[in-house]
Amino acid sequence: MTEEMQAKLEPVIQEFTTGEYYPEVFKAKQEFFERAGVVYEDDAEYEQRMSLFMDWYLFDRDLPGIDLPPIRYYIRQNASKFQPEEKILYENLSSSIHSIFLLKRFSFFSKNLIIQDLFSKKTYVVMDSKLKQAFSSGDIFEGRVFPRAGKWFFAQGFCFHPVEMRSFIMGEIKKIRHQEQSRHLKLILQLAQMKLKHQRFSHIDVKHVYGFNSKF
Repeated sequence: MTEEMQAKLEPVIQEFTTGEYYPEVFKAKQEFFERAGVVYEDDAEYEQRMSLFMDWYLFDRDLPGIDLPPIRYYIRQNASKFQPEEKILYENLSSSIHSIFLLKRFSFFSKNLIIQDLFSKKTYVVMDSKLKQAFSSGDIFEGRVFPRAGKWFFAQGFCFHPVEMRSFIMGEIKKIRHQEQSRHLKLILQLAQMKLKHQRFSHIDVKHVYGFNSKF
């Protein structure tokens, strides 16, 4: 995410995580971590999972009684105050894509990443040279991308899945590719829970952990 996008997101975070919305954040955390797996502060992926939660809360989860996620409700409330460029920026923020992606390759000179959304099969060129060191071709991961001026940028949260489970993950995605978005999200969170179990039971073959009949 660009610095200007992050700056515009700050008032949204401030409004919808404090005051009257603080209890809602607490309920949202319970809901998210029940579905994606409970993390603790000493878990290796704690910070990443908290970032994934906050993005889900801001961009995906409808506020009770409003039926809009915080970002879209904020835009509705403040649209008349926005300057033209601000309006575009907030529209970009509200148009994020949350999915399971495959890193197909790096672009020429490895400045950007070429990723494929495994649900839609669409390909995106992500402008993020700072993060490219954390990626390898063939990586399969949960993430979120935002459009901005004809380019794409990552959000902060990621959940990388074992590359040896690529066939399993792609098979499960294929089963529900044409179903509604809520079913996609359910699978994304189920996979995140499997990844967490894999970390905690690292001595167990990952193929016994990733699955819907797993005993772990």
